[in-house]
Amino acid sequence: MIKSMTGFGRGSAGRLKDNINVEIRTINSRFFELKIRGITLEPTLEVKVKDHVRDFIRRGNVHLLIEFNNLQDGPAMTFNKDRFEKIRAILKEIHIEYGQRLNLSDIISTHDLLSLADLETIKTGNLMKAIDFSLNQVNEMRIREGERIQDDILKRLNNLTDLLGKIENSNKQYSSDRHESLQEKINTLLGDQSLDKNRLIQEVAYFIERADITEEIVRTRSHFSQFRSYLDLEEPVGKRLNFLIQEIGREVNTIGSKSPMTEMTNCVVEIKDGLEKIREQVQNIL
Repeated sequence: MIKSMTGFGRGSAGRLKDNINVEIRTINSRFFELKIRGITLEPTLEVKVKDHVRDFIRRGNVHLLIEFNNLQDGPAMTFNKDRFEKIRAILKEIHIEYGQRLNLSDIISTHDLLSLADLETIKTGNLMKAIDFSLNQVNEMRIREGERIQDDILKRLNNLTDLLGKIENSNKQYSSDRHESLQEKINTLLGDQSLDKNRLIQEVAYFIERADITEEIVRTRSHFSQFRSYLDLEEPVGKRLNFLIQEIGREVNTIGSKSPMTEMTNCVVEIKDGLEKIREQVQNIL
């Protein structure tokens, strides 16, 4: 069972002024990234939240919004006047020196200019509980989305397997016809006494080896089988699937370069197109 990296969840904990609301959104990313909005947490608590969310999400870009009722219903903000005066003096100097003016939003965004007076009343237990409620919803959505992605990938993978089968059948027929044609030409050439027979045998063997795609077909089919087995694992497999797609792509490119028949080349083009669509889906798999 695979999981998507896309998810959304809401959670709430605590009563009245201690009520905490949390909203979490996740999208795909190669690594774990967390952005907390709504309030600036005390550093120790921020680390605790980040570690907790990382253990659950594992990989993806996470946006976490925290809202506290006690910060909405009461006088939650305090104004740091001393800091503002220092900032204003600096801005005046910048304007005189460089002719640059900053607007009110630029000033307010300055760290510590506005602070939350009731921050110490936040209950860590309620916060973590609200986060857990949100994470559980995110997980449910990731599972549902993962099931949809898996169904789509399996359909495309079955189609690629059929196309590989067509290439294999065409290759067998071509190999049989090529063998008969080469045998006739060799018999004719062997009648020429001036011909270096050992050199001829080497050249023919080299030609046959270059044109044969049996090994590539076998490896590609093995990769398809491995891909399916990864989809059934109860652990993150996104990175492994992405690596496997690269391996399949290399084998298919080799098959394409060796394919002597238009029918086989057309199948290779279709496989590449289907493989690219699977690659796009895999980018969102945990």
